[in-house]
Amino acid sequence: MPLRLLRSLARPLGGFLTILVLVTLLTVFLQHLRKGTAEEALMGQRGTAQGLALITQKSFLTKLAEFAADLPNIFKWKSLRGTPIVPQIQHAFANTTLLTVLSLAFSVVIGLGLLVVAEFAPAFSPALERLATAINTTPIFLIGIFLIWLFSFALHLLPSGGDSTVKSFILPALGIALKFGARLFLLLTNYMRALEKQVFILRARAYSLGSGRIFMHKLANCAMPFVIFWLIETASLFSGAVIVESLFSIHGLGTLLLFALLQYDIRLIFANLVVIAAIVYTTSLIQAGLAAREEALKA
Repeated sequence: MPLRLLRSLARPLGGFLTILVLVTLLTVFLQHLRKGTAEEALMGQRGTAQGLALITQKSFLTKLAEFAADLPNIFKWKSLRGTPIVPQIQHAFANTTLLTVLSLAFSVVIGLGLLVVAEFAPAFSPALERLATAINTTPIFLIGIFLIWLFSFALHLLPSGGDSTVKSFILPALGIALKFGARLFLLLTNYMRALEKQVFILRARAYSLGSGRIFMHKLANCAMPFVIFWLIETASLFSGAVIVESLFSIHGLGTLLLFALLQYDIRLIFANLVVIAAIVYTTSLIQAGLAAREEALKA
């Protein structure tokens, strides 16, 4: 049993270790492009010519060794402003998590709502599909700007940005949910149409089962694709939150990473990338496991 447990943990642990190595190499490469750490660059402005030359002449391997030697102290790292990095990551992670949860919840409501209308009012189905396609192909910042204008400036119902209250997250979450909900509706619509030719659906119609019961049977068979879609969108939201968080002034992981890049804060960049990459990798592992289980059930 312990050996089997170790084998099952070997792949994810190896993946996390690979992520750590790749993020470390990327961070040190960014540092090498700028010829020194941010602290060294700041000191170089008032340092001697010899000291600055020594900094700029450091090799990539030397910087990599110095950065790797500093990794055990990661929980004690401070940003260029002198503030601890871990509390900043925790605060940003909490905001991004709240935005993600609200967005995915709203997207489920929107996607399933459109699906129900298309199922029980087939005349509206083509129009809903065209609308969902249009929303899905519209850039998120245009949707966000429209929602800010409508709900903040025209109707004065919701704040246009910030992260001080849960109410501040409704508008950005709704903007994300419109795209994800439209995508979910299109995905489930295709699966529903494919299920129409399945034997159990044909048999259910032959036995004159109600349209509501048939719809629930088809929806239950879409559960696995729905969960996989949900995990994919979670990963994409965590990894691509820069635009949404910047547009709505939310201090999340995306905004923090952008700030760290602009300030050339190597330690903050590294910590942020590790957290985002770990989240994406974890959801990918769960998604791969569910997909493998679905294939096994089909076989």
